[in-house]
Order: sequence, then structure tokens, then C-alpha cells
Amino acid sequence: MKKLKTENYKGVRDFYPKDVFVQKYIFQTWTKTVESFGFEEYNASLLENSEIYKAKTSEEIINNQTYSFVDRGDREVTLRPEMTPTLARMIAAKKRELSFPLRYYSIPNCFRYERPQRGRLREFWQLNVDILNVKNDKFYDIEVLKLINQLLLNFKATPSDFTIKINSRTLLNSVYENYYEFNENEALAFQRLSDKKDKITDAEFKKEYEKITDKDYKDIVDISDKKVKVQLEYINEIIKAVGIPNIEFDQNIVRGFDYYTGIVFEVFDTNPENNRALFGGGRYSNLIDLFETVKDDVNISGIGFGIGDVPMMNFLESRNLLPEFVSSTDVLVGILSDDEKVIEYADGVANELRANGKNVSINYDWKKVGDYIKMAEKNCIQSVVVIGEKETEERRYEVKRL
Repeated sequence: MKKLKTENYKGVRDFYPKDVFVQKYIFQTWTKTVESFGFEEYNASLLENSEIYKAKTSEEIINNQTYSFVDRGDREVTLRPEMTPTLARMIAAKKRELSFPLRYYSIPNCFRYERPQRGRLREFWQLNVDILNVKNDKFYDIEVLKLINQLLLNFKATPSDFTIKINSRTLLNSVYENYYEFNENEALAFQRLSDKKDKITDAEFKKEYEKITDKDYKDIVDISDKKVKVQLEYINEIIKAVGIPNIEFDQNIVRGFDYYTGIVFEVFDTNPENNRALFGGGRYSNLIDLFETVKDDVNISGIGFGIGDVPMMNFLESRNLLPEFVSSTDVLVGILSDDEKVIEYADGVANELRANGKNVSINYDWKKVGDYIKMAEKNCIQSVVVIGEKETEERRYEVKRL
């Protein structure tokens, strides 16, 4: 029989204990932070009907990045590439039973078929945070931005380590309609061009821009249209209310998903070695209306963001903010003899320690004391108990702290 390769599937990871330790640290910090803001956890199946993504998710993700298949019941199914459409479906299903505003979060694993690179893998976990409400959008927009700031501070990052850049789809729509007078296709083309402006040269941007319109390009702040000015003022009010030094307006933040309708934002790492967008989000108003549900006058809107575990880990690594590994095992009990009485006493010691709240690993390999100490040090176990004939006869033991 041909020997199997040890490599895993491209773009996914194996998690050894030290990797799980880091992942748990990230998840626990996420959870502690969002729950301190009053969010409740939800979850759902990894499998979704494909139509949920075709309706409102980015075309690039649908056409090129989903893991989709037809099941035995001839249904088209997709491994979720993101969580927001699932959340919308869940809210629509129990729209009349839920009490708004809702504060929901989840940490699901997601799949996207894209080229693995720094900050992006094909399988990843993502913190999703959403507030679904029916009024006072502005105050919830502000709260989510404050939460994002606190989230990164709780990882011991400083304000100089990251920048929050915000824009507004409402503002962009005003610009497209009242200054550029774009049709729908032109607006979409310009939106996509703006999204990659910082990734191409000025000459490349100009060339692509001139394919869309012959109107002079202007920075949004220089456009005198009244509706545009109103939307700019709204963004400035939000920036002022958030009250942190590292938040700013950026007209090139548009976000790739089609369902955003209000403010949009991205968080950037300021480290030159990892100078990229860490995560983003925004406000959406029409997503839930796609689903069959009881018709009423309530327009449910939402604001949320999602941050992946991979860019989060890159951010923490680049600043030496990851904790050192500590084993979940508190005590290693090492047996020095194969005598049945020694083994029986060692088992009793292990049980006694567990009853006192310690996590205990017992080793039956009859090694020497020095070998057990080396074993504990190698596995980052902080305490050792060795049990031999002497300890068994005297019915005593010592917990040696390393």
C-alpha cells in the first residue's frame, strides 16, 4: 500500500497544544470583551443553502471562493464563507419573537477557497459581533467603534498600534448621484476601483478612472454638494463621539460586501511589517428583508464587524503580545517503580490532587527523577510529584515546583 503524505489540506491548519493555547487565548479575550458590552453568543450549522449567499454576498466570493456542492437531495449547499447572512436568516425566522435591540456574537469557523497568504487561509475562525436595532442608529454605530477600540486594548495593544478608518455608503451614494451622476454600473465600477486605490499606482488609478467617467476626480471633502456635506458631518460627529485619537475618515473605505448601506469601517495595523487591514464591518439595512417572514412596519437594521483569528494572530505576533505557553496540566506524577503498591499509591495521590482542583497527568514509564523533571519542563508543566517505594511506605509526597 502506498504511504500517505503527512501534509494537511492546503490553506488549513493543524492545531497542536501550543497552537490551541494561543487560539484559546484569542477566543477568551474576544469573549470576555464582547460580553462586557452585553453581547450574547449564538451559533448555527456550518452548512447553508447556497442561495443565501447568492442574494447579497460579494460576487467574487460567490463565484470564486465558496466551497459549494449538491447534496444527495439535489440541494445546492455551501460551507459558510461568512456569518452575517446566517444571522440575518435566524433573525428573520423569529422576527416576531425577539426583543430588539439584539446584541449577538459568535466565533464560527468559515471556509473560503482563495490563495493562502499572510492573514488569509481557506479555513479560519472569525469573531462576529452584531447589534440589530430599530432606531437610533448613530448611537449604536458609536458603541461598536468603541467596542473595537477596547477589544484591541484588551490584548495590550496601544492606540498607536492600530487605526480605525471609517466611511459611509450613504455618503458614497450621494457623491455618485449628485456629483458624478453615475448610473448603477458606473457606481459599482468606481466603488471597486476606490476599494483598491491604495494597492495600485496613481497612474493605474487614473487610467481605470477615465474608463468610468470623464468628470474631474475630486476628494469627497472638496465636493460642495449639500447632501454630501450632511453625510460628512454625520461621520465627523461619530468620530468626535468615539473620542479616541486613532480614528479617521477615509473616502477609499468601501468594503466588498453588497449588503452594507450605512457607515463602513476598517481597522489597520500600523506596524510597517504588517501594514494591512486587520478587519472591518459596517451598517446594513436591507439584508433581513430578503427572507420570507411576517410583513410589518418594522425595518430591522444592523451594524457589525468580523475579525479573523489569522490576522489577529499576525497582529499580536508582530508586537510580541502573545502569551507564553502554559500547559493545562498542573502536576506531573511520575512513578519510579513497577511495584503494584507504588502504582496504587501514585494513583491515589493523583486522585487526591484532582479532588483539590489540580489537573494531573500520571506517567507509568518508571523513569528516574531527573527524567520526570525534564519531561515536565519540556511540556511546560509547572509542578512534579515523584512516587517511589519510600513515598509509598511513608504515605507522603512532595509537590516540587519547577
